[in-house]
Amino acid sequence: MVQYSGLAVIYDQLMQSVDYDEWAEYIGELTHRHGGIPRQNTLDVACGTGTTTLALARAGYPVTGLDLSAEMLSFAREKAESQGAQAAFMQADMRTFSLAEPVGLVVSFQDGINYLLTAEDLTQTFSAVGKALLPEGLFIFDINRVDKLQDTKTETSWVDCDDFTLIWETRFVEQDIWEIAVTGFTKLKDGNYQKFSEVHKERVISEEEVQTSLHHAGLQLVGRYAAFSLDEPDFGTRRVFYVARKER
Repeated sequence: MVQYSGLAVIYDQLMQSVDYDEWAEYIGELTHRHGGIPRQNTLDVACGTGTTTLALARAGYPVTGLDLSAEMLSFAREKAESQGAQAAFMQADMRTFSLAEPVGLVVSFQDGINYLLTAEDLTQTFSAVGKALLPEGLFIFDINRVDKLQDTKTETSWVDCDDFTLIWETRFVEQDIWEIAVTGFTKLKDGNYQKFSEVHKERVISEEEVQTSLHHAGLQLVGRYAAFSLDEPDFGTRRVFYVARKER
């Protein structure tokens, strides 16, 4: 799996338009709708720089963020300290992590699940989540329906700011793999720029595969929604939120 390294430095600037407190509010709404206990101990899988983790902490959740990238977690810990937030962070692989104590809620957002590039990776991750949950605990996650992009050609985009320049090229390299090749230049304290290059890949994950992997992990799918609504996804929905419950 790709670990964010160079992109970690500018990730929060790229995502500054996202209302993470709205995400936390939506999580609370879905938890309430499916009978979860409010503000249970929570694990945020693939937490990145911890912005969702910290939004959950502000909303009163005892929360731990988990990510594979040491660079992303470094920024998460710095932000938590600067905000005086009660949040913990741990470095681990989402496919193989384990917790000392189970939690009542596991979440994973911002395409984290799409980074699982094989069916085995997905099953392993869902199994790790299942082991981490208390009985009847909830797992809430989103999937980017990148299959909606399969008819598009290679596209190049860029952002040019005072502190960085970012160029990315997106294309399908396989039938179900969407690749994002990123080249960035970040400004250093001495005024010079440092170049980095990363290649990220996201996978098309079908509804059938989601349900099969959840079942193997002892998790029952109890809801699926078009992002930030309580509506059923339709053909044009780009981001789907899923809610699964651990079976007794």
